[in-house]
Parts: sequence; C-alpha cells; structure tokens
Amino acid sequence: MDETIGTGLPLILLMNDDGVDAAGIKALQSVALHFGHVVMVAPARSQSGKSHAITFSSPLRYRKVKEGPDVEVYKVYGTPVDAYKIADCEVLKGRKPDLLLSGINHGANTSSSLIYSGTMATVIEGCINGIPSIGFSLVDNGQTPDFEAAKLYIYSIIYKVLREPMPADVCLNVNIPPIPRTEIAGVRVTRQALNRWHETLEKRQDPQGRDYFWLSGSLGDEDQGDDTDVWAVEHNYISVQPVQVDMTAYRHMDFFEKWSF
Repeated sequence: MDETIGTGLPLILLMNDDGVDAAGIKALQSVALHFGHVVMVAPARSQSGKSHAITFSSPLRYRKVKEGPDVEVYKVYGTPVDAYKIADCEVLKGRKPDLLLSGINHGANTSSSLIYSGTMATVIEGCINGIPSIGFSLVDNGQTPDFEAAKLYIYSIIYKVLREPMPADVCLNVNIPPIPRTEIAGVRVTRQALNRWHETLEKRQDPQGRDYFWLSGSLGDEDQGDDTDVWAVEHNYISVQPVQVDMTAYRHMDFFEKWSF
C-alpha cells in the first residue's frame, strides 16, 4: 500500500457515527493516509442511528484535537451530519474534498439500516454536494473487531474510485463480512434488501417508580433475493451498493398521474 495518486495529494475528508476515538475510523485513517492529506471531522462520542439529524436549536461546538503534516483531527459535539456541516463551513472553509470516506462502521449498514445510519448520512451529504463519497461498514458488533481484511479491500476500492470517477449523483455503501481475507468469496455489486426492522419496546421502571422504555428489535428477512446486500455478506461477499440521493419513485409516476386531484 504505497502508491501515490498523480502528482498532487488528494484532500480526503474522514467521518463516521461511532465517534472520533472509534477503532474503525482509526483503521480507515491508516488506509486513507496512503492516498492523500486526511482531515478527520467526527462526533465527540457515538452517534449511531442518528441518520440525517442536525442541531439547530442549541449551540454547536467543535475543537481541534490533532494536527500534523498528513492529518488533522477535529471533534464535533453533535451528530454526524453536524460534523459534515462543521467540516464544510468551518474546517475546510470552502475547500472541496477530493473524496469523502465514512466508517469503518461497527456493524452492518445493510437493508433499511442504511436509512438510520449516521455513517451513511455523511456519505449522502457528501454526494449531495458533489463529493465522491463512500461509506464502509464491518458486519461485526463485537467489542474487538478485526479490521485487517477490511482495510485491504478498502484500499482497493479507494484506489479504483480515485482513478475512475463515479457518476456525480451516486455514492457507495460498502459492507464487509467479518471474516479472514482467505474466506472472502469476492465482491458483489448489490441492491438494498427490502427488509424492515421489527421493533420492541421493553417497559422498565426507574428507581423512583416511573416508567421508561428501552427500544430494541431485529431486522427481518422478507427479501430473499440473491442480489441484495444482506445476501452478499451472509455468503461471505463484500457488498458494494450504489446509492442515489434522488428518492423519486420514477416507475410509479404514471400511476399517480392518472389520479384526479
């Protein structure tokens, strides 16, 4: 991992939703540094599941925690998308990154989890603003995930994107199974599985006898297709899913145009 890209160093914006001190973003930083100057702007603590939430009714703060010749690190006291706004408006002050990388997320961002993901929210923000953007997730919720195999494939994907630019309105959602490199079956371009979360609310009481609820649940497996992100990681493939910002259901427009309003 020692190739350079052209004659100048790309500016790479590094983000996540697990927090600035997460092992995943440090692993991603170690790969990104092979390609350019890294500016990490990430939440001060875990903000998983915050999706596109932004802070506009209370003050938003950040601070620099590291600066060196190859990397700058900033901690944002807000959501992942807050971190993107801070990066765009304050840290970079109008400089447009050559690439936005988010992750490595601790856990899957497959199927409908993509909608809730703060990691992918930053990727979509980058895409909206014309930045080539990729989100990486390791499908492992353990306390000590092994990112080594993931880093090798992440390097390959970054290398490809910097040489063959993606369409302007598309970003990538990459999910990697938590297995050794020798067991990875390959890479598949996939679609988002059409599954939904089945939530449960566990009712509890605090020491004062007041009710509160703890949200949990599981992702269903209604979509049995063999071309989905879920199928890919379950069968030891790396899932590379193109994601678009435009959520218009074009194939159903004719149906609604027949309505009489």
